[in-house]
Amino acid sequence: MAKSDSLSALISKVSRFIVTIQTDESIGTGFIADKRGIVITNSHVVGNFKTCKVTLYDKDELEGRVLLSYFAKDIAFIKIETNKTLHQAKMPPVKTYAIGDSVIAYGNPFGYENTVTKGIISAIDREIQDIKYIQTDVAINPGNSGGPLLDMKGNVIGINTLKIADASGIGFAIPVSDIMPLVKESLKKFKTIENSRYCSNCGSYTESDEKWCSKCGTILPELEHKHKTKKRRCEACGKPISKKSSWCAFCGHKLPEN
Repeated sequence: MAKSDSLSALISKVSRFIVTIQTDESIGTGFIADKRGIVITNSHVVGNFKTCKVTLYDKDELEGRVLLSYFAKDIAFIKIETNKTLHQAKMPPVKTYAIGDSVIAYGNPFGYENTVTKGIISAIDREIQDIKYIQTDVAINPGNSGGPLLDMKGNVIGINTLKIADASGIGFAIPVSDIMPLVKESLKKFKTIENSRYCSNCGSYTESDEKWCSKCGTILPELEHKHKTKKRRCEACGKPISKKSSWCAFCGHKLPEN
């Protein structure tokens, strides 16, 4: 197989776990970290929004719920629900790369969807404001944020995050190996999240049989409504909601099926 054909096949393969993320204020990129529908992106992509639009590689648009957002590390986790089989990215738990290695960035710079750029690793452990990054010469622009930095085997080794303003060929990605403990801990926590209730006061989750939030003590809403109302409202915050929504756009609470 020719080198160009091999690269094309690699790009076709990895595109299946890369998604587009949109809010009312921004567009970015993310990738599927777990087949149960957990997407990773930058926290600055979703900002303070509790929900967002997530577009899969086949153009299917889904509603995403922001589960957790670690602004100090610029990492956010989003949950999507679909009956489709989702393709999960591979993330090596240790550094498997070196300066000079070829890498690929996949994202949506300036809204141009599914843009692929290729370059090399220029430096590793480049420290900026107490965070270490992979420095590359790959073109990184607004919209690439949250998207994967891939090695030539299709592994996600970094999360494209920022570039130097007015500079060419200087981009930075968060090393996946550095945040792997956080990723594993979060994915383990999300296994029980579907059986928990969302607290609109502090944003945490509590086991479904508890009456109060385990973190802040707020009284949680009843599991079942005894009386139906004509207008559908979120049981967590009381705001009016769309009949088609799966999560409340105001507080992010998962809504019961109609």
